[in-house]
This record gives sequence, structure tokens and C-alpha cells, in this order.
Amino acid sequence: MVPAKRYRVDLVSSRSDSAGLPARVLVVRLGAIGDVVNALVFATALKRARPDTHVGWAIHDLALPLVEGHPSVDRVHLWRRGSGGAGRRAVTRELRAERYDLAVDLQRIAKSALLARASGAPRVLGYDRRRAKEFSWLLATERIAPGPPHEHMVDQYLAFARHLGCDGPAEHLLPVDAEADAWAAALVDELGAAPVLINPGASKPRNRWSPECFGALAKRLVEDGAAPVVAIGGPGDRELATALLAAAGPGVRDLVGATTLPRLIALERRARLVVTGDTGPMHLAVAVGTPTLALFGPADPRRTGPYGSTERTDSRHTVLRATEGRMDALAVETVHAAARAKLANERA
Repeated sequence: MVPAKRYRVDLVSSRSDSAGLPARVLVVRLGAIGDVVNALVFATALKRARPDTHVGWAIHDLALPLVEGHPSVDRVHLWRRGSGGAGRRAVTRELRAERYDLAVDLQRIAKSALLARASGAPRVLGYDRRRAKEFSWLLATERIAPGPPHEHMVDQYLAFARHLGCDGPAEHLLPVDAEADAWAAALVDELGAAPVLINPGASKPRNRWSPECFGALAKRLVEDGAAPVVAIGGPGDRELATALLAAAGPGVRDLVGATTLPRLIALERRARLVVTGDTGPMHLAVAVGTPTLALFGPADPRRTGPYGSTERTDSRHTVLRATEGRMDALAVETVHAAARAKLANERA
């Protein structure tokens, strides 16, 4: 068990580059998929500034493929979900054995803050008090400077890099899996063209457009004939997929729950367009550079939308936000018109 003295509250510093970029850095960002995708810009910024920096990453199972084999991550520490106290103690021992100089809590909750502090790193960098959650800010020995609450999460992660003296733009990198790449290439050959991917899921129900609306959109896109249409999503999205496919009719390829994360990444690399709500596959599409049409309701796209998105359909990534924050206020006609415009712009 970690001694209680490890959790004393220290005087903290928010001064940028207070002690420079150390040789061994631990990143704590356990999940979820979209958050890990965005947080990886921090590790890439460190490596760009100092290639010999040893970067470790503490992660849960679901997002593991995002950091395994990543060019900016040297060591992966897996904390299996559901492993209880034994799993926590095991990963803590592993972290301490690495003797990190700095632990960076990018998740800003009690669980991540406790793990960062338990790592034994003499420096623990966390969020400023205003943007931290639970009591995570109390466990940091230094914090980034306060920033605007509506700042995009990618920019918030880059603020950690700037604190350590690492400037530069966001650079999205994801691992390339040879098997997944071959699978996606074969699928696109079978489809006959790069597809439009439709993702009906979102972890928060209030952020979901109805599967019937997604199905009506898919039907129209199939009738347009501009590109094959493929439904994607995780195993937990099967009920949504059933309703979507019933509304869409024939012509939509169903891959909901049928892809691994590496295969999904490889398929999104080859897609013409991804139509999705506020969820992990949206951020994956942005990271691999595929045009994205993101449907938003109550969530704030300034913080969690596609990075660099606008409301213009001729931009790389577009956000359609429902009036009054209600997803059912988004009309199928409006989304279809935006999707057609983006496909036409992509062809041009």
C-alpha cells in the first residue's frame, strides 16, 4: 500500500518550464479512446523537442492499441479495468520501478491523480484548480497556468507541453498495424471505392442522433451513389445498429461491433467521409486526416469537437450543432445536404 505521506499537499508552481523537460516522463491518461487520441499530441510534442526523452504511458485496456507501438511512447503500463486493488498495486510497483522524473496527469480526476502521485516521481504536473475535477489538483506538485474553460482539449494538452518548454503545433500520430491495414485495403477493394462511414454511437445518450435518423441519412447516401456506405461502432452499439439498418434498407454494409480498434483506424484512413456524433471514432477520423461531419447537441464542440473544425461544409472537418442542444432538432435533410457538400468538395 502506498504510504500516506505520498499524498501530502505541496506548494505548487505554475511557472512555465519551471525545471525544464526531464529525461523520464510518465503520462497518465487511462481512457477513453477520443481523449487518448487527443492526448497523444502531448507525447509527440515532447519527442519533437527532445527525442531522447523516455515517455511512459499508463492506460486501460480499451485504448491500449493507441499507445502500443506509438512512435512517441517508449513504455506502456497497462492497468486492466476490473483488476481491483491487486491490479492497482501491480501497476504502481511497475511505475515506481521505472523511476520517472515527472508524472503528468492529463485526466484530471482523483483516480489518475492518485496514480500519478503513487508513481514515485518527484514532480507531478496537473491541471490548474479551475479546470481540474474532483480533488486532483491537490495531488500535483506543480500545475499548468490557468486557461479558458472552453479551450479545445488538444490545446489544453499542448499547454502541458508548453509548461515544459515544448512549443509547436498539434501533430496527430497513430500506430500503423500491418494486419489491420491489409484488412482495410481488402475491404475497400471489395466495396469498389472509399466509403462513407456512419457511426451512430456515443457514450452519452444525450449526444446521440437517433439511429432512425442515421438510417434515413444512410438510405439517402446509398441512393446518391456517390460512395459505398458502411455503419461502424462498438459492440455496445448493436441495438442502435439494428434500428439504423432497419431504417436504411439494403445497401449499407454493417460493421458495427465487427472491427478491432486497429482495423477501425485503418478503415477510417481510407474513408472519404465520417459522419458521427461526439465520440471516439470522430477523434480518430480527425487524427488520420479524414474529412469529418460531426453532429453535436448539448456538448460543447469548442472543447470536444473535431480539432480545427468550423461550420463551413467546405472545411476539412465540419460541426452541425442542434438548436437548443437537442439532437432531435437536427433534420435529416440538413445533415444530408452537408454530407453531399463535403463529398462534392472532397472530389473537387
